[in-house]
Amino acid sequence: MTRTESHDEARVVGGELALSNESKELRFVAPEDVDALSVHHTRRLRLTHFLEQRATPYLG
Repeated sequence: MTRTESHDEARVVGGELALSNESKELRFVAPEDVDALSVHHTRRLRLTHFLEQRATPYLG
């Protein structure tokens, strides 16, 4: 099982990408590649809602 940490939007302003003790991989992903990620369905739903530019995610 892969644990995925994500933030819905990022803007590079400097520094270097670095893993935390809770992360195994860190990378930027193009919106068209989100469906190929191996992530929990609730994380995928959150990312999809962001890409749809919803004001708030459905947390059902």
